[in-house]
Amino acid sequence: MPRLSLGLWLILVFGCGESVREVYTQGMKAEGEAERGPCKLIFDQQLGQNVISADQIQSCLKGQEEALALYDRASALGLKDLDFERTREQARERAKRLQGMLSTLRELEQPEYPGGKAP
Repeated sequence: MPRLSLGLWLILVFGCGESVREVYTQGMKAEGEAERGPCKLIFDQQLGQNVISADQIQSCLKGQEEALALYDRASALGLKDLDFERTREQARERAKRLQGMLSTLRELEQPEYPGGKAP
């Protein structure tokens, strides 16, 4: 009887952890939510074009980084699927592009001073 209860306890403890696929799915959800939320472009009627602010990009980047952290955790848990690796690499590239966009927009949003120097 003690062996049975010990075995049952071990199954419950180790069997109830997160699965690798659940972590991967959570990462995909985080990435999707960022795309549908802060990453979404807004059409400006006056300009006649889509616009996005640096604050939006920063929020989008945060969502992308959350997804990357989940992908990294799934990888650490042993997920080595080809589709997963491709998704993870694309997420890294997206985060890198967003970081570049954020840097550029932050520079453009800075007020200009005569002579190029701030008072």
